[in-house]
Amino acid sequence: MYCGICHSLRNRYGQLSRFSLNFDMTFLALFLTALYEPEEKRAQYRCPVHPLKDRTFLHNKYIDYAADMTVALAYYKCLDDWEDEKKRTRLAYSKLLEEKYREVEARYERQCRNIRESLELLAEVEKHAPEQTDQAVNLSGKMLSEVFVYDEKDFWSDSLRKFGFSLGRFIYLMDAAMDYKKDRRKQNYNPLFYMKKKPEETEEILTSCISVAADEFEKLPIVTDEHLIRNVLYGGVWQKYYAKFRGKETRHG
Repeated sequence: MYCGICHSLRNRYGQLSRFSLNFDMTFLALFLTALYEPEEKRAQYRCPVHPLKDRTFLHNKYIDYAADMTVALAYYKCLDDWEDEKKRTRLAYSKLLEEKYREVEARYERQCRNIRESLELLAEVEKHAPEQTDQAVNLSGKMLSEVFVYDEKDFWSDSLRKFGFSLGRFIYLMDAAMDYKKDRRKQNYNPLFYMKKKPEETEEILTSCISVAADEFEKLPIVTDEHLIRNVLYGGVWQKYYAKFRGKETRHG
């Protein structure tokens, strides 16, 4: 599925769009594919990054959708990095993605509008009301909530929106924990500074976020790849955190 999104990015938006490939949107494709079980094709191709043997990739409409959302989120992430840290490489990449993003925006106006508005409000909070950490976390959840809703008229749209919201909150706080030292060094915004919590003290908050997402997942009629999604939600999302912080809260009192 990861290779499928990479293949879709190349076909729809050109080679350079592949640099935005990430596991978050691969999980989106996996999740929606497991829920809706669309028609899909399986094929092989020779990948320039792994040239020694053929790679198998899947293709379906939710993989294409995940590729579209990958471009949208990457475009705004680049703009955010430029605004926060003045990274010229990110500004340059945003300009390369801009035309591609406009194609996505024309196709998925609701999702793109929500991403844009959520990030604009989040930037305002980070700059002018940094102590309002709950609002910052919720805006990150709101941004991802609409991404998980492929069709807002679908029967499962409310559950998917709640799932995306909770997962977005989790990802925002997890990123804050993992980037804590870097943000302190570079004087970037980090909600944990204002929550007066160290990364190793956030496990309870993170658990509450991912638990809501897991509860919504358990309500959905997912059978295909159910075990894989469950492994991600109950274990995979914690791997880096546990490797870096598990035990520190007891060692340091």
